[in-house]
Amino acid sequence: MPTRSVTVRPATRGDWGWLTRAGLAPEMIGVQYHWAETPLQLAIAPLRGTPVRSGPRCIIEVDGRRAGYIGRNPLSGNLEYFLQPWARGGVGTTAITELLRDQRHGDPPRTFFVSHRNDRSLAVLHRAFDALGWHEGEEFTTVDGSHGRRITVHRDRA
Repeated sequence: MPTRSVTVRPATRGDWGWLTRAGLAPEMIGVQYHWAETPLQLAIAPLRGTPVRSGPRCIIEVDGRRAGYIGRNPLSGNLEYFLQPWARGGVGTTAITELLRDQRHGDPPRTFFVSHRNDRSLAVLHRAFDALGWHEGEEFTTVDGSHGRRITVHRDRA
């Protein structure tokens, strides 16, 4: 497989339309979110491109094309990411690693919520932590809940 160029950059106003269309795509149902959450996407998808919440809102580009999003969910405040199907295959690990490497001193904790049914996303997170040399209990903690795991990065990066 050829090496792909992966870039994580801040979302701009020009990304709003793409973020909205990508977030409302029918193939996201059952992959990115549960079908019962579909009506919420009518609010979440357009809000991803607006500065409603503080914190990162980034576009993932693969070989110069918009391929996904990584940043705070506008409603929950948890970090989320999604990738277009054509971009999958190591890109998520690279994007999360870049986002977390950029954490600054004084940034609020960065929290991910991963459903118990989403082993793929959990594995991607753990590969990113490994790439950064981070360890459970030191730079991040995992709390298991009834619907999934809350993974909080508490490393104060200077």
